[in-house]
Amino acid sequence: MAQFVLDIRHVVDLMLREDHNHELVAQDQLHLLRINRTMDFLDECFIHKVGTCNIGASKAYNLVSSIKGDFDSKGGTLVHFKKFHRDLNSKIGVKDSQMVVDILTNRNLCFSNFSFEVQKDVDDHLTGLFWANDTSKANYKGFGDILSFDATYQTNKYSMVFVLFTGVDYHKRCVTFAADLLARETADAYVWLFEVFCKAFVKPPMMIVMDHDSSMKKAVNFVFPESKHRLCMWHITQKLEEKIPFDVYNHPDFQKAFFYIIWNLQCSPQDFERDLWISAFVRDLELSGLMRTTSRSESLNYAFSHCLHHKSNLVKFMMSFDSAMEKQRHHQSLLDYQSTTTTPKLRTPLALENHASEIYTHNIFLNIRKELYKFVFYCVQESIVIEDESEVYVLRDKKKKKLIDKNVNGDEDSDDFYRNSLPSHCPNTRYNIVFSKRGDSISISYSCMLFVQEGLFCRHMFFILNMKEYDEIPSNFILRRRGKDIIADGLLRKKYSYPHKGSKNECLIQDAYAILRLSINKIANNEDELAKYINQLQEVDSGITLCTSSRASSSRSIHNEKIIGAVVSDVINIHNPQGIKNKGWADGKRIKSTREKVIELSKKGSRLCNLCHKPNHNARSCILRLKNSVLESELIEG
Repeated sequence: MAQFVLDIRHVVDLMLREDHNHELVAQDQLHLLRINRTMDFLDECFIHKVGTCNIGASKAYNLVSSIKGDFDSKGGTLVHFKKFHRDLNSKIGVKDSQMVVDILTNRNLCFSNFSFEVQKDVDDHLTGLFWANDTSKANYKGFGDILSFDATYQTNKYSMVFVLFTGVDYHKRCVTFAADLLARETADAYVWLFEVFCKAFVKPPMMIVMDHDSSMKKAVNFVFPESKHRLCMWHITQKLEEKIPFDVYNHPDFQKAFFYIIWNLQCSPQDFERDLWISAFVRDLELSGLMRTTSRSESLNYAFSHCLHHKSNLVKFMMSFDSAMEKQRHHQSLLDYQSTTTTPKLRTPLALENHASEIYTHNIFLNIRKELYKFVFYCVQESIVIEDESEVYVLRDKKKKKLIDKNVNGDEDSDDFYRNSLPSHCPNTRYNIVFSKRGDSISISYSCMLFVQEGLFCRHMFFILNMKEYDEIPSNFILRRRGKDIIADGLLRKKYSYPHKGSKNECLIQDAYAILRLSINKIANNEDELAKYINQLQEVDSGITLCTSSRASSSRSIHNEKIIGAVVSDVINIHNPQGIKNKGWADGKRIKSTREKVIELSKKGSRLCNLCHKPNHNARSCILRLKNSVLESELIEG
């Protein structure tokens, strides 16, 4: 018997019943109880991390269900996943810019060579953000002589322009030197960007390849007056159809002759009026042939587009950027390993080829091997003139067909396509090679310009070395940027993503996962051992007490900070960007040019009439219908 006091005047005696007054949940539906449909800490971390791969809450739920075995396993439902994703974004909210700046400030404290700069307007709204780490600086030191500069859009919900500084490494792959977010595409904004770039990297590049953008051009001329500026050849040639008459452009011989002229390195700069895109104007600039278009930047923009989303906040944007950079450096480290531990296939018995395979990375050696192969089968000597201590050779390629290797990618947007289309490498062209030797040092001057343009030994230089019985490439012709092990492996494996007070906890969780996976892999095919291992895990789990720092006893704010990887500050010194209207500010696709619209309409074709099957009208206005109606009326009247 129990007594319950309802108020001061009434006391009610109730009889307690041991049986339930409602139906119990069936055994096969226990997993649907509210207590079993809550998300744990690891599921919430999973949602946030897969966001770096551009995966939303719905796909994350499907992935978690597949990993756990089925959709009936314990854990949150799809609604829980979506609510958590929403609540996490709300937690960031107006503190988004401040949190990103705090993250970069923390990195600056943890890594001595980390650089970042912030720009804000009079109302303290974020207008510019630049960052670069010591791995990027090491890459710039080795490969920053030629860089491509390009901007891309729709990478964050504020429509800030994402700007990348891109180069080519010793594996012929794209490498990122620095990144930036800009609120405006004005000349002043680019001037600020280039100035902080110079502050971080000190040494200016020798040549910059960029689009034909007036704001960029003004800023580059102002900040980099001594650097060569080159406009993207691909964008120039794409505008060719708009600048000349239609019948001239479609003439069968016009494009062939046009490309022969603009790519011909044998022409002198005085033959042209333009100096920002013609190849002849930069033919004497070292390594200027590495990039002739902004296709390298376009390639990186495409790679980043798999991780970035136009509705991402800046915190998620930074996480996605870090993930893409770790992937890029992993590939770079993998290629380093392959170049140092494996030997490429040789095509000739020459000692020169064997030496080249030892000093160059595999991707560079493939180009060297092509030149060696062509020197053996195609190069012929026409004459030799001895002048004092020099020997002047005249060489010619004996084949009349184009010497383009079948393995070369035929994509017209790639630099390889243009390099193999250069007239300077066409047959029946004569090349002058001057060889001189003083002591142990030799000097070779050449007219084909391949070594100056790309830092690669040409077939004509190999012809001379082989005739002089050299077994190795002279050291003064081996560029450092073409060799191996330029970037230390420790720098490539260095992690910069979110150093904070909870990072040690994150590393321990990853170690626990690794040990668990290793143990399961050992006994994956043994059912008895698996059952025994599960019992051992259950015994360990029963002996673990709930820590005071776990989610059950910690505040929701601290819990979210651990997942985000940054402390949510109460003080806001930098507000989120506002009022940005750049090229990619609107939702959906970018604004298309008139030329693109006309091309799309031409591909669609016009609709045909259902009666006469001719274009530019329909069956209702077809003249055949009018004639039929006239005939019918005449028959009725007759």
